[in-house]
Amino acid sequence: MNLRQKTLLLIGLTLAGLIGVLYASLSTIFGASFAELEERNVRQNVRRVQEAFFDEVETLNTTAADYAKWDDTYAFINQLNQDFVQANFLDENFVRLRLNMVLLFNNQGKQVVGKGFNLEQKKETPISDSLQKYLTPNSLLLKHSNPGSNITGIVLLPEGFLMIASHPILNSQGTGSIRGSLIMGSYLNDKRIEELAKRTQLSLRVYRVNDTQLPPDFQAARSALLDSSPKTQASQLNNQQIPIIIRPLSDEAIAGYTLLRDINKKPALLVRAEMPREIYQQGQVSLRYLIFSLLGVGIIFSVVALFLLEKMVLSRLANLSANVEQIGTSTDLSLRVFVTGKDELTTLGNTINSMLNALESSTQKVVAERERAERLLLNILPPSIAQRLGHNQDTIADSFEEATVLFADIVNFTNLSSHISPTELVSMLNEIFSRFDRLLERYGLEKIKTIGDSYMVVGGLPLIRPDHAEAVAEFALDMQQQIQEFNAERGQSFSMRIGINTGPVVAGVIGLKKFIYDLWGDTVNIASRMESHGIPGAIQVSSATYERLKDKYLFEERGTIDVKGKGEMTTYLLKNRIGHN
Repeated sequence: MNLRQKTLLLIGLTLAGLIGVLYASLSTIFGASFAELEERNVRQNVRRVQEAFFDEVETLNTTAADYAKWDDTYAFINQLNQDFVQANFLDENFVRLRLNMVLLFNNQGKQVVGKGFNLEQKKETPISDSLQKYLTPNSLLLKHSNPGSNITGIVLLPEGFLMIASHPILNSQGTGSIRGSLIMGSYLNDKRIEELAKRTQLSLRVYRVNDTQLPPDFQAARSALLDSSPKTQASQLNNQQIPIIIRPLSDEAIAGYTLLRDINKKPALLVRAEMPREIYQQGQVSLRYLIFSLLGVGIIFSVVALFLLEKMVLSRLANLSANVEQIGTSTDLSLRVFVTGKDELTTLGNTINSMLNALESSTQKVVAERERAERLLLNILPPSIAQRLGHNQDTIADSFEEATVLFADIVNFTNLSSHISPTELVSMLNEIFSRFDRLLERYGLEKIKTIGDSYMVVGGLPLIRPDHAEAVAEFALDMQQQIQEFNAERGQSFSMRIGINTGPVVAGVIGLKKFIYDLWGDTVNIASRMESHGIPGAIQVSSATYERLKDKYLFEERGTIDVKGKGEMTTYLLKNRIGHN
């Protein structure tokens, strides 16, 4: 056995031993790391499921609070005017708010209004008899000790899971004596759960905690969850304290289990979120790739080490190393190494050139993709906000002392959707909004979002400008002109309902995916009310906007209107520019 063979054998044995040790150690390290990563991912997904359920309950709670803290409801409890019931508890309101029942009780615990509704059949149904035990005069749902009291949660009925919210009946300011209780309920049925599954993009299954026919994995999870449930007072429990149990179902699937509590804060529902074990499988693939990569690299270095024993190889390797170093120093990927001969070193040199070819091509693609991504981001977010996101700023939230917000809605556009094809509907809406988008560029305004046939615009942010109110007013007038031109061209009779308000706002970026630059604050709410309480074909503005523009534009005082949640407000109709016929 010559020296080359001995060296090759020694290198081979050393490489095999090294690969074996690395495989054993990396299997342990990778297994623990990917298991922790997988558990964290599952836990986050289960938290999203919890938040989705809590959002459903909170939406119901907000709706109940809006009706309970309302002067009309406050007056109705004493007067029992049936016009109030007929005007506010229509079937379409139940469908729009996704309600299955509404009940009103006076202070003596007597039911004065009770209406049930079947959302699938879209017709009124009796209130479930099984709910009556929760509606006794001293029950939790009817016992409100102070104006800030409210009861929300889940009630388990024989016919299903009922999300319920109860609030004391107060005036619109939330003050005065409590005149009774308002209760709203919505069933958490299979359709609702399927919608939550689509929203979270997870496979969801829900069972009663006390179900005697639970599948085996649910039984084991129930025992573990009940044993690990926190010993905190029920009133202090929140979604962050609800325990989560994670169990692999197979090599392909893993599940996270959690509890949902009833109105007494006791475990009521057992929820399972199932998802594929992509992280675990990727860990196994990564480990195999790593070992094969190490094996390949080890073999290459073994061959190089063998040929390093020969002087000719050393010199050629030095030249090759110098060429590669020159390319690395210059960072010019168009350069190539110089190779001669027809042996392994030549192959290595050609491989390096192929790698440089691939790197050069990949770099060009990366640059092109980066430019494309930046263009797409600028279509979604204002340039200044996109730049801040590009600098890895985690939270973007800014307060602006004054901005002007516009809400616009195409009157009766929703009704049109039931009479024309989806393609034609989207085409018409796209044409109208494209006209508005071109106006935005002309006036330097920022479109926040569109929801259906609604259009939201703001002036004065993210770049502050003193003439934001004037720019929004000009934009609104041109919107009316554009809708008239569209009607003339397409033979339509659309009209716009536009609302404008001026004041302080908070702006920021929300979400982890599909970023949105959004606005919050009372100014936004009033602008929305200006639109929703407006007149078709008119531009309704608040007194704050009127004061900014009254010297430059023609207005008509509409008078005082009752704005839900704000009370009586004086509004104006923007007619035209001063001096414009």
